[in-house]
Amino acid sequence: MNSILKPFGALFLVSAFSLSTFAHDFSAGKIEVNHPWARPTAPVVKTAAVYLVINNSSQKTERLLSVEVPPTIAQQAQIHHTQYLEDMAKMREVFDGLLISSKNKIEFTPGGTHIMLLGLKAPLTKGDKFPLLLRFEHSGEITVEVWVEDKPFSDATQSHHSHH
Repeated sequence: MNSILKPFGALFLVSAFSLSTFAHDFSAGKIEVNHPWARPTAPVVKTAAVYLVINNSSQKTERLLSVEVPPTIAQQAQIHHTQYLEDMAKMREVFDGLLISSKNKIEFTPGGTHIMLLGLKAPLTKGDKFPLLLRFEHSGEITVEVWVEDKPFSDATQSHHSHH
């Protein structure tokens, strides 16, 4: 009977891996990070933005303290918020971290809160993937995989799984 079940065990492992890859979600404790992505960049562009959703299902407020990418990707990663003043958008770095209320989520979207990559070492190309470290006050560090996707601007604010 054991030999009959072996192929199913292998199939289960492959299926579980495929589902986790497809889902593109990451978690640490009660913090879940959904579908981190960035748009491709032109060769002359030295900045890029990363978008994602952070869900806090814990009983306490969490703070995203900082973000980081390997030096092979960019010189620096920063948490940014876009403010609109008199019909002009101004991006500002968030220096004191970003609060995520208990049982709440924050969406990092084009034209809103996002992670800014400064000093790109090479263009981001559709299909590329790269690590991004998120450092939280209570949940510690979570390393996620950012997918470079060529999303139309109209799709960027829709559900983070609508394109799968």
